[in-house]
Amino acid sequence: MVRKTLKKIITSLCIVTTACSVLAMVPIKARAGDLRVGNHIAEAPSTSVNATSLDTKDPLKTITNEDRDTAYILLIQHMNGLKALYDLNSDTIKRLDAVMYQANVYIANTNMTVGELSSYVNKVEGDMDAALGGATVVSETSSFLFLINPTPTNTISYGSSAPVTLTFANFGKEGVTDVVVTPKVSTKGAEWPFVITNASDVQLIKSIPKASSLEEATTLGQSLTWNFTVSDKAYTGTYPLTFHVQYYRNGGKEETDLTTYVNIKGKAGNGTLEDNSSDSDKTKPSTPRIIVTGFVTEPEQVHAGDTFALTITVQNTAQTTVSNIQFDLKAAQESLDADSKTTYEAFLPTSGSATIYVSSIAPGASTELNIEMTARNDLTQKPYVITIDAAYEDPDKNPFTASTNVSIPVYQEAKVDTGDAEVMPAAIGLYEQSNITFDIFNKGKTNLNNVSISFDDGYVTGGNTFLGKIEPGGTGSVDCTVEGAMTNEDSNIVTATISYEDEAGNITTVEKEINLSVYEMDYSEEDFGDDYYMEEDTKPKKKGMPLWLIGAIVGGAAGAVVAIIKLVKAKKAKKLRMLRELERDDEDNL
Repeated sequence: MVRKTLKKIITSLCIVTTACSVLAMVPIKARAGDLRVGNHIAEAPSTSVNATSLDTKDPLKTITNEDRDTAYILLIQHMNGLKALYDLNSDTIKRLDAVMYQANVYIANTNMTVGELSSYVNKVEGDMDAALGGATVVSETSSFLFLINPTPTNTISYGSSAPVTLTFANFGKEGVTDVVVTPKVSTKGAEWPFVITNASDVQLIKSIPKASSLEEATTLGQSLTWNFTVSDKAYTGTYPLTFHVQYYRNGGKEETDLTTYVNIKGKAGNGTLEDNSSDSDKTKPSTPRIIVTGFVTEPEQVHAGDTFALTITVQNTAQTTVSNIQFDLKAAQESLDADSKTTYEAFLPTSGSATIYVSSIAPGASTELNIEMTARNDLTQKPYVITIDAAYEDPDKNPFTASTNVSIPVYQEAKVDTGDAEVMPAAIGLYEQSNITFDIFNKGKTNLNNVSISFDDGYVTGGNTFLGKIEPGGTGSVDCTVEGAMTNEDSNIVTATISYEDEAGNITTVEKEINLSVYEMDYSEEDFGDDYYMEEDTKPKKKGMPLWLIGAIVGGAAGAVVAIIKLVKAKKAKKLRMLRELERDDEDNL
């Protein structure tokens, strides 16, 4: 609807704006910090530019300065048409001017194809339409004073002078009289690039009559010319030049500010206008900051393969409200292995989208961002980064971006398994020894550190083993010797305690039951007879087997044979114990 209504007005404006300067000379609050000075310095379009449309016969052709000029004029036509058609308040006009100014800087300093430029012009026109908000169509009796420039000004260099001519056109239905135009000069090099020669450069237009058509309004336009010399304080860049206009319409005094632009090449060594924007009171507004003040996960510890709720708290630290905020959460890209070029995201949103929208955050206020995510089950144990990109606007619709990170530790469950134990022999008496061997397998994705084995149940002594580190997929082998210390004839089980630490230093213990019987022999003295007593300075002397044992063998009773075997073992154990006691006594005597 907007485009159709504007068609007739824009067609009429083509004659006006074919000869106009780089931008529509309308009220705008320029931001020096927004300037971009690149290889191309925007120059005013020549009067020969055809502003009907861009030549897109070869859309892949790199644009020329003439293409840039055509784009400027097309955008000026569209903006002037909006201002003529709608009743706009000051905030809406500022938004339109800001869109136009940013487009001017972008087109002047960006290399692109004709097709890309055409698409960009369409986009900017759409942005202008959107900036209207709820503006209403003006009545037929409304009149407007516009600034056009039929004598374009090229780039002015330091030390040189050039005329700046402004033409004022009345596109309304009422005439205006006693038009007083005063340039708003400044002693600051970032605001006014010219030498101040007069206390006031005021000029007067007696009247600008009404017109019956836009073409006639252009013909009846009145021009004023100033001859300016670039000062030694000027920087290189695109300067906004603001002129205060006072006039009378229908007997009443009215005022407005009209702005044009001029390209300045400053004194060598002065630098660019952008780099020296702090010299101006019209610097770009301070950037409102959105920061992350904290985050929590539920559950508190996130393990590989877990689905968890992430809550991130963000705060607006600025003194103004920020709005239209879009947060994009991106998990860090990880490689499958050291040699792999394939990457993956450590966390994936369960909903499929990692974008969160917040309408606004008041000054100093905080809000929470909530999202549910799943950690890949093959993640190694370490912290993983989530990047939070924010795009938002201040009250003047200036766009800003911010980026910050949070790190979420991911834990891996340690997975430990053991092989079957080999025990030789599987039954021992007190003080006798047995050899135990078995393997420990790390089936998880985290290291097992400081792996050690001990036997602490009291049935055996010894066997303590230290294996150290077992990497994921690795094996540790236990080979130890234990000695019977207490009978376990009720269970015939001894317990090995496996201890290890994870990457965070947390200690975990695992118990392994091993089949080993520890029994107690009968040490009665009558089983040995006098021949087995030890003399003080001699070793035990064995003179023969007792008669009762011979009788048992001759009888051939099966039960007696079993008893004989046990007694023989008991005698051996008792002899071993007696020898150890003798050795200890000898050591004590020494």
